[in-house]
Amino acid sequence: MLLRRLAIVLVPLALAAACGGGGDDDDGAGAGAAKATTTTTTAATGESGAAALCGRAEPVGSPPNVAAADLPEGSGIATSRANDGIVWSHNDSGGQPEVFAIGEDDGADRGRWKLAGATAVDWEDIARGPGPGGSDLLSLADIGDNLAARAAVTVYRAPEPRVGPGKAGGTINGVEALTLRYADGPHDAEALLADPVSGDLVIVTKTPDGTSGAYPIPRGAAPGKTIGLQRAAAVAVPKGQLVTSGDVSPDGSLVALRTYRKILVWDRAEGQSVAEALTGRPCEAPAPTERQGEALAFMPDGKGYVTLSEGKNQPINRFHLP
Repeated sequence: MLLRRLAIVLVPLALAAACGGGGDDDDGAGAGAAKATTTTTTAATGESGAAALCGRAEPVGSPPNVAAADLPEGSGIATSRANDGIVWSHNDSGGQPEVFAIGEDDGADRGRWKLAGATAVDWEDIARGPGPGGSDLLSLADIGDNLAARAAVTVYRAPEPRVGPGKAGGTINGVEALTLRYADGPHDAEALLADPVSGDLVIVTKTPDGTSGAYPIPRGAAPGKTIGLQRAAAVAVPKGQLVTSGDVSPDGSLVALRTYRKILVWDRAEGQSVAEALTGRPCEAPAPTERQGEALAFMPDGKGYVTLSEGKNQPINRFHLP
C-alpha cells in the first residue's frame, strides 16, 4: 500500500481534465464530457452510449456508507443480477480470500463468503460474468504486483452465491484457480474485465507512463496448468493515469476503466473484442472525489455505474442517466 500511495504522489500533474487517447494528462479531479470517436453500433447514439454517460450521468441520491467495518480496503466492486440491490466487494492485500455482500442502497452488511481453497496475496478487482447454464460467476483477481516481481498471478472463478434476507454468509465451493504468467514479464495490474458477450476475461495493467496493456485470458482456460498471457493491445489511457479497475456493460456495448480520480468510457463496436475497443479514444464520465478510488462497476441496466474507495466505511457512489 505504501508503494501505491507513493506512486500517486509521483504521478506528474498535467494541464487538462478532458478525455483523450494520447498526450500527457494527470490523475487529478475533473469530469469533462467529450465525445467518443470510436466507430460503433447504435448503442453509441442511444441513451446508454459512452457519449451519453460522459455528458449526462448524474449522482444518484446521497451515497450510503459501507457498514462492514472489516472491509477497510475495498479494492473492487461488482453489481449483481441474481441478487437485487446487492454489490460485491473484497479487501486488498492483507485481506482474507472472501467476498462481501453489501446493500447498494443502504450500505448494509449482508454477509461474507469465503472462497474454498483460495488464498489472498493481493486481490485487486472483482468481475461478474456469464457462467455455465446461464448463472453468473464472480472472478476475483489476485493480480496486484507493486514490485513487478511475481512469477505468476491468479484469477479465481466462483459461482455467485444467493444472498438471503438479513445478514448471511458461508463458503463458496466449486472455485477454480487460473494460474497466469505474462509472456513479456511480470506486471502490476488492478483491473479485471469480464466480457458478457464472449465470456472472456481481460486484465489491464497499471502503468504511469501511458503504456497500459490489455491481456486476455484465453477462452477455455482451465485450472491445472500455468496459462500464458499475451499482450493483445495498447490501452488508450493517457500518460499519468493509473488504471485501478474496470468493467464491461451488461450488453457488451461499453467498456469502462477508472483511475484514482477519473472514469474513462469507450464505445465497443459490434464484433470488436474488449482489447480492440480499448485502443479507441475514450470520453471522461463524471467521477466522485474519493479517498483512493479503486473500484468501478456498471449497474445491471448498463445506464449507470457505481464506484468505491479504499478506507473504512466509505460511500458507495452511484451515477446514472436521468
